[in-house]
Amino acid sequence: SVELWHDRAVFHFLTDAADRQRYIEVLKQTLRPAGHLIISTFGPKAPPKCCNLPVMRYTSESLSQEFGEGFQLQSVREETHMTPTGVPQQFIYCRFRMKEGSGKNSARSGESADR
Repeated sequence: SVELWHDRAVFHFLTDAADRQRYIEVLKQTLRPAGHLIISTFGPKAPPKCCNLPVMRYTSESLSQEFGEGFQLQSVREETHMTPTGVPQQFIYCRFRMKEGSGKNSARSGESADR
């Protein structure tokens, strides 16, 4: 298990709801109770494709809905990234904290981190 999960550019490529649900299940199995999720996704003003692949675009509210009540939004940052070809891409960065008892590792919360 880990205390920090950092996703810089994966989640927005998961355009199928079942794939996103599986991602969240793995996240909950891996992240320690009270652990942090830092996720970067395309914002709502970003292009609908990246590298000719369709992408999902999010707001902090829609990301909060995706991850559910087990994750509390801690902070949000937005920025516009310019690609090498000069195309602006809106990014949103969110930091969430997993609530105690929300993950699959919650029963192990009292165990030592030395495994």
